[in-house]
Amino acid sequence: MSIVPSAEAKLNAVIRAARAILEKQNFTDAARAIFDRCREMTGAASGYVALLNEKGEENEVLFLEAGGLPCTVDPELPMPIRGLRAIAYETQRAAYNNDFMNSNWVEYMPEGHVLLRNVMFAPLNLEGKTVGILGLANKQSDFTDEDAEIATVFGELAAIALANSRYLDLLREKNNALEHALSEIKTLRSILPMCSHCRKVRDDEGVWSRFETYVTQHTGTHFSHGLCPDCIRKLYPEEAEEIIEQLNAPDKG
Repeated sequence: MSIVPSAEAKLNAVIRAARAILEKQNFTDAARAIFDRCREMTGAASGYVALLNEKGEENEVLFLEAGGLPCTVDPELPMPIRGLRAIAYETQRAAYNNDFMNSNWVEYMPEGHVLLRNVMFAPLNLEGKTVGILGLANKQSDFTDEDAEIATVFGELAAIALANSRYLDLLREKNNALEHALSEIKTLRSILPMCSHCRKVRDDEGVWSRFETYVTQHTGTHFSHGLCPDCIRKLYPEEAEEIIEQLNAPDKG
């Protein structure tokens, strides 16, 4: 005979599951924490959480808890929406069976699957659509309507976690796109328009000014003027070497 959890225990489990939505970095971790709390409250020994694939034809299992029982099923094996799972999807409500191995649905079990004394499925409903399933199995006693209500609450929490995860993923994408756009803007701003003839530059307001003036205004850097050796040779070819030598001579102060 299973022990019915108290109202306080249920509340604490729900609070811990809700906290996982904010604390976990990804949906799989949050779903696992929610599943574990649900398993504790219902007394189920095994189960899993799965999401509907893009085509809406199969479940993609995030994780599987065998409850210590042998399970050799290939985790990559497709999990079609059929049997008791299909009822949970169609009704968008928790569904359970306490004599699963003698039910018509047992034929859908793949070879090597954990033996299932009883089974319950709680849907993850999001925006009016079931987008995944929380599966529970092998409770020592029978599942009850109260267990179904508990599983429904945790299924709703898992759906909220999924919505939160998708929102955060979208936010990260938007943030990355914004950072990329800002980087491009910074690059464009670093391209300074310059007149190819007089070498004046144009600022953001369209004003043309000497390069030295622009740099001083934007960086505080001031310029001193002189002549480089090439220009000295061009302007003063006869005295160039003497002038250069004088300029390079150490200052004797």
